[in-house]
Amino acid sequence: MATRHDKENFSIFDWFAVGLGVLVVGFILFILLWPFIDPTPERSSSIKQNIESLGSK
Repeated sequence: MATRHDKENFSIFDWFAVGLGVLVVGFILFILLWPFIDPTPERSSSIKQNIESLGSK
């Protein structure tokens, strides 16, 4: 059975990296899910519509 002494200690840099990783993953998930939770009455343009509008100019 592992005792307190046998456990690997996390340094402040490890906690910083874990926190940064959680923020990055959360931000990516937010960006991917935004079209489904967009609160505006007229939803934002889709990527396809944006590409089509760039080509028509």
